[in-house]
Amino acid sequence: MNHDDAWRQAAEWMGTLADLDGAAAVLEWDRETIMPPGAAEARGAQLATLAGLRHRHLLDPSVADALDTLAESDDRWQAASARIARRDRARAQRVPESLVRSLAEQSSRTVATWGEARPAGDVASWLGELAPLVELTREQATALADGGDPYDALIDLYEPGTTYAMLEPVLEDLADRVRPLVDALAGAGGPALPTGPWDEQAQMSLSRDIARDIGFDEHRGLVGRTAHPVTMGLGAGDTRLSTRVDVTEPLSCIMALLHEGGHALYDQGIPGDRRRTLAGDAPSLGAHESQSRFWENHVGRSPEFWERLSPSLAAAFPDAARGLAPADYVRALNRVERQPIRVESDEVTYDLHIVLRTRLERAIITGEMDVADLPGAFDDGLSELLGITPASPSEGAMQDIHWAAGIFGYFPTYTLGNLYAAQLADAAEDALGPIGAVLAEDGPAPLLAFLRERVHAHGSVMETPELMRQATGSDLSADPFIAHLERTYSPTSSLS
Repeated sequence: MNHDDAWRQAAEWMGTLADLDGAAAVLEWDRETIMPPGAAEARGAQLATLAGLRHRHLLDPSVADALDTLAESDDRWQAASARIARRDRARAQRVPESLVRSLAEQSSRTVATWGEARPAGDVASWLGELAPLVELTREQATALADGGDPYDALIDLYEPGTTYAMLEPVLEDLADRVRPLVDALAGAGGPALPTGPWDEQAQMSLSRDIARDIGFDEHRGLVGRTAHPVTMGLGAGDTRLSTRVDVTEPLSCIMALLHEGGHALYDQGIPGDRRRTLAGDAPSLGAHESQSRFWENHVGRSPEFWERLSPSLAAAFPDAARGLAPADYVRALNRVERQPIRVESDEVTYDLHIVLRTRLERAIITGEMDVADLPGAFDDGLSELLGITPASPSEGAMQDIHWAAGIFGYFPTYTLGNLYAAQLADAAEDALGPIGAVLAEDGPAPLLAFLRERVHAHGSVMETPELMRQATGSDLSADPFIAHLERTYSPTSSLS
């Protein structure tokens, strides 16, 4: 088969995969935003049908020769697409379509149950749906592992080429280095903001303004509201992100918007003519999380960001924000505090939450722990790592959507994202000057341009370690992250 014919056939095949992914994402976005609870069963069946069709199309034998031809292509995007296709097809061959459908259906059912059970702290209902989902996930992991470690097989779905043996020393070393910082810094920062009320509509309006300010293109996406913030690419020109709203304080809304905004900017930064190829995405979730954590932590926690936002806060919340200076928001946001909710945690304590979840989900997938024991094990682990116990199941094992959605092996990518984000921040400062000064003088645009050039523009042409090595000039290391924490929360910082 000649090269041009191979590319035409592969491009059409990949385009169909992209369309099926987009259709499923539309249904998932609807489920997370406006779907009525009574539609959960039907939605699960719809997603199962799409998952089955995708699985079948992925394994289409007629495209094999075209992929073999493209694997030798001089075009890096085409060669990368062929590499990813062959990897994904090898995975799919190990998992029967019936299991793919069952996973999609059960995960949709479990997410719907979680959404209703979490506010009420109804552990029994949540576990009742989680248990069969875990059994299906174990079956999937065993099939993917093909005799190897089942948890490694799940990690590989999100961080290709990475194993638990590679991650565990990174996570445990980080925990050992962070825990003394938590002890030394607990209480750093300032008091919480006044409880308002902080108007819900004003928070959402401000969120959209911030999204535009950091470079989000509303012509190619939208900002919504969900119980658990999420970003979804529904296809070329349609990137959705969401945030949460708490009327007692605006910080969780703003920081969730920045986190999901980082994901959305990455999605919008992939070259448009590559979006319908398998290389037209991030190479891993660690790479994706590096973007969300860059905007959330290295931009959103800086004093200059809040100086820039201060007039908008005063206009949006004339009563709640009265008398508050930018430094008040920074100190409240960056307070180091042992608290149970991962997504509300400060930078210093955050990765201890990831260490806990990684330990637990590995134990669940390998069968070392029964699903029924998860709530108690979560509480015990949080007590060990952070010295606190959740006040309710909603603040404990039920707090995240990931396990309800059948997503096991994802959590470690948050810490990888934190480490890569710190390295990217150092590289950005080497190229542009201090991030705070850039924000004060030119706003976020130069930072986005830096990330577009160093990260977004390359899609999955390179694996994440190579991509980040080229972007930052160094291999993965916790040192820049620890240095960032020590610098940010030092006695001479603006938080003191």
